[in-house]
Amino acid sequence: MENKSLTQQIREYLFSCPFLKDGVIHVDYLGIRPSEYSIDGVPGKKEVKAYIDGSALCQFVFTFGSVEEYGSDVETNLANSGFYENFALWLREKTRKKELPCLGAKRQALAIEAEGEGYVIDTRENMARYQIQCRLIYFEKGEEGI
Repeated sequence: MENKSLTQQIREYLFSCPFLKDGVIHVDYLGIRPSEYSIDGVPGKKEVKAYIDGSALCQFVFTFGSVEEYGSDVETNLANSGFYENFALWLREKTRKKELPCLGAKRQALAIEAEGEGYVIDTRENMARYQIQCRLIYFEKGEEGI
């Protein structure tokens, strides 16, 4: 398997989410039209626990965001909140079933989860940016021969 970044592997994995509206998944960029999504890395500690052989339990924290229609219509805003609720449940179910991203030979995904609820971070006219913070927990093998 070629050496892909964690962001790229998560992006490919999220395309299988049935709640995405056949939209584009960007990285560190979000357009202005509904049904556009973005994966954005969040600064944080990578290693959760280090082992003597150089291997580690690690995490990759990211936000998953989207542009959605927004305004005074309660039904539209409820649908947006419902999307993020369903997305979080989907991640939980995928972890429970051990249907996780393939991370290559030196990394093994253990869980992918939402760390909270989806929320609005920016509004403009009749559009809003929503996001939810997530994390991928994985095991990374140490260097051989150490």
